[in-house]
Formats: sequence, structure tokens, C-alpha cells
Amino acid sequence: MRASIESQLAARANWALPVRELSPLAGLGGLGIDRGIDTSSGQLLEGQDWVEAVAALDVLGRAACESAHPATGVALLHAHATGVQVGPLGSSEHLLIPVDLSAAASEDAPLAPVPGAAEVDEQLVQAITAGDAPTVAATIAVSDDTHADLELLDAAVTHMMAQGINDYSFTTTFDETVHEVRSLCGAGTY
Repeated sequence: MRASIESQLAARANWALPVRELSPLAGLGGLGIDRGIDTSSGQLLEGQDWVEAVAALDVLGRAACESAHPATGVALLHAHATGVQVGPLGSSEHLLIPVDLSAAASEDAPLAPVPGAAEVDEQLVQAITAGDAPTVAATIAVSDDTHADLELLDAAVTHMMAQGINDYSFTTTFDETVHEVRSLCGAGTY
């Protein structure tokens, strides 16, 4: 899966995450892993370098890091491994949209099953792959109880629709289940 994601990222030199700004640091610290990216330099920080960078944050920088979406760190680590640049909305015409579908869509999923979660996942994947922004937005609106993390997808779709874009193209790179959570990767243009 990692190779597929990084191959997709390598198709463009730069990407934009659907966020207003990047936090000063973005990584896996929230998961107890001392690894991440210094977003001002693009430098990979690990171990003691990561710990020192976190300790050096001022109050505002720390607050920005704590409020950043966790997928930002994962996306930036993949981008670093691929050698591409990632910035906030407006920094590139190519959107990078991390999405975590429901972690409660089956009996063996990480969270207790939620009735309807698998169906919402399926509706969402169909809407994404069909390139139908209003249907994606409508499906996100009914997904609150499915334990899916659609915050960045919602931000991207809201951004596109605010620009009058309702249709886009999407090509699936992979659509598989990993640890009982459906994972989708692809690319599109709008």
C-alpha cells in the first residue's frame, strides 16, 4: 500500500492539503512515535531531533501542532519519502486528500461495528470515484456515527464546490481492506 501511495504522489512535484496552513511540525508524535516533518524546512526529524523540535515550540506553535489533523503528518511523511512538496490550500492545484473510512464497518474492525457504516463507506467510495462533489458532500453529512474521519475530504469538497466545481475525474489506484478498514487511493483532476 505504501508503494502505491508514494507512486501516486510521485506523479506530481507538489500537492496541497485541504488545510488553511500547515502546523510548524507534523508527524506521529500524537501516536507516541518520535518522527515527523519540520514544515518550514521540509526536513525529516526523528528521535532526539524530533523531541528537541517539539520542546522548542512556542505556545502558538504547540497549539497549531496539537490542533492539526493527524493525517497531515502521515501525508507529509509519505511526501518526504517520495521527494515531493506539500503545502496548504492554494499552494498547488493538486489536492492531496487523506481519508479514513469507517473503523467500525465490520465485526473484526478496530472499533465495535456500527450499523450502516459499511453502507456509508460504499456510498462514499462510489461518490468519490464517480467524481460527484455534491454527492460526496451529502454522504459526508450522514456519516457522523460511522467512525470515519472525513474532515479533510469535507474541506476539499467544500473548497471545490465554493469554486463552482461539482464534477471531477478520479482514477482509483487501490481499493482494499487493511486491518478491516477500507482504504482507497487514487488521483483526480477538477
